[in-house]
Amino acid sequence: MTALEIIGYLLLGIVFCVYAVAVVVGMVAVFPWGILGLLAIAGIGALLIKVVGERLRNTEDNYYSKNVDK
Repeated sequence: MTALEIIGYLLLGIVFCVYAVAVVVGMVAVFPWGILGLLAIAGIGALLIKVVGERLRNTEDNYYSKNVDK
């Protein structure tokens, strides 16, 4: 990984963190409806984490990606 890639990923991470904080602050600012939005975002995030976890634990997909000729 080159220095330029590291800087790029670092900048993307900073922008993501600022965006996530802005979303949470904005949704708390519109109190009753914003909390519902936060719950929806948290639910989608939990499902995304579940899908990624299942994909990482799936050995069948790993077998085909490593052993099938391209």
